[in-house]
Formats: sequence, C-alpha cells, structure tokens
Amino acid sequence: MKNPPTVYLIDDDPNVRKLLEMSLGIHGFSVQAFSSAEAFLDSDWINLAGCILLDVEMPGMNGLQLQQLLRENDVSIPIIFVTGHADVPRSVEALKAGAFDFLEKPFSQEALVASIEQAFASDQKSRDDREQQSLYRKRFERLTDREFEIMQILIEGSANHSSRKIAEKLEISPRTIEHHRMRILEKTEAHSVAELVKFATIAGYLT
Repeated sequence: MKNPPTVYLIDDDPNVRKLLEMSLGIHGFSVQAFSSAEAFLDSDWINLAGCILLDVEMPGMNGLQLQQLLRENDVSIPIIFVTGHADVPRSVEALKAGAFDFLEKPFSQEALVASIEQAFASDQKSRDDREQQSLYRKRFERLTDREFEIMQILIEGSANHSSRKIAEKLEISPRTIEHHRMRILEKTEAHSVAELVKFATIAGYLT
C-alpha cells in the first residue's frame, strides 16, 4: 500500500511544531512531526511520500547533515528548509545539494502552502517516473544475455544497424539476428525499433 502524501515536519521547537501542525492541518495537509533528525530517523523513513519541512539549526544532527544522509540512502523526497537566521551560504549549500526550497522565518502561510503544494506535485511526478521506469525495466529483464546485447546495438544506432551489419559484428547469421530482433520486440512489447528506443530510454538504458 502506498503512503499518502505527508508533510514530515522536523523542528526542535515545540511551539513551532504545534503551530505548523495546526495551520497545515487547517489547509488539509497530513502532518507527522518530529523533534529532531534522530527522532525522524527512528521512524519508517525509507518509503516516504510528500515532502520534508526541515529546520536547519537543531541540536545533534542538523538539517544539512540529515539532507546529506538521505541523499546517501537514495531518498529523493523534496526537502523544504526553514531557518530563523538569514544564512545565505547555508541556503546556497542546501539548494546545491538538491533542496526543493528554502524559507526564512517568519514566512507567510501562503508562501509555505504554495511551496508544499509544489513539492507534493514534484514528488508525485518523481514517483510516477520511477514506477514507469521499473515497469519498463522488467520487460527488458525478460531478455537473454544475447538478446540484451543485440538490443543495445539496436538502440545505440537503430538507423544504421541492419541485421546484416549486426550479424557481421557478432559473427552470427543474419537469420539468427532477425529471430533475436523478433524476440526482443515481443518480450519488450515494442512494435518497432523506434518504440524499442523509446522504451529503453524510459527504462534508463539510453539517455
């Protein structure tokens, strides 16, 4: 079961947490609040949906350190940083590391809500893209090693790789190549080499 989009609020100030939980709830957001990065890491933080609303300065692990840890674990949920200090270098560092947004306290509710809505939309698109990539990769995993080898030749130069040229390159018969091409299209559910290229791009085999 997929997790519903949620604002994962991480701030060591209990008054800030209470205020944000209340205001975001009024705007219809589901909120899970944590008093520290460590408390957040004690939760089920791998398969998250929505965004993280993260304070920069906290006792123990700070916001930037948590961001780095999430990156190292391939957790790509959007992060909106909030800070009570006008710290331009930190905001630049966070944004360069992939932060979705950086808000300085006090920020308006309108700005916060707009940023969260945009982060939710970005996260949904990313998860849809990953799901589609996984779907197409499963099709390519049906290929034998030889079929995969021929598929790579096809997608890397589909306009210039006839069965005869591929056969010469692999030192097998053109008829065998034709058989493999047919099986490759069948297993990947592509109707043409052009569509095979499209599917391979979605699956991440071609950029």
